[in-house]
Amino acid sequence: NTTLRYPNVFSPLDLGVLRLKNRILMGSMHTGLEEAPDGFPRMAEFFAERARGGVGMIITGGISPSPAGGRGAKLTNDAEVATHRIVTDAVHAADKDVKIVMQILHSGALAGTPDCVAPSAIKSRIGAYVPNELDADGVEGQIENFVRCATLAQAAGYDGVEIIGSAGYLISTFLAEK
Repeated sequence: NTTLRYPNVFSPLDLGVLRLKNRILMGSMHTGLEEAPDGFPRMAEFFAERARGGVGMIITGGISPSPAGGRGAKLTNDAEVATHRIVTDAVHAADKDVKIVMQILHSGALAGTPDCVAPSAIKSRIGAYVPNELDADGVEGQIENFVRCATLAQAAGYDGVEIIGSAGYLISTFLAEK
């Protein structure tokens, strides 16, 4: 019996800044819908179905904070807020107690575009391009992009953001020697 083995799984969890109705989390997953024609309405239904299924919190697939951050979905300006609102409104309509968090993902040297950026102009073993090296102003610009993206995520109805800083993406490349 799951309830006996995990007695707290269906208990609320107070995280201080938000309260989850239970401890079931749908981890970040790139569905491929982010870039598909009519992808956001389809993604909205995908996540709404999970909300109806009882999950306490959903984390979206990675959304780029800037055009240089990757070729997928972005949240970089006010015009894109309405598109993201389709997803958050669908999740909250399915279950008002489910939280949806947007993952901010800047792919850095792995962005798959000649405009990719990184701390140095060293091509990743799995990257397609040599990244453009960020200077101090470029680093500050990237920080501003993350802040703007998080602010826009709030305007779009997301309950929070998760910033991915692993797996060879931009943030982790500041921690690696090469």
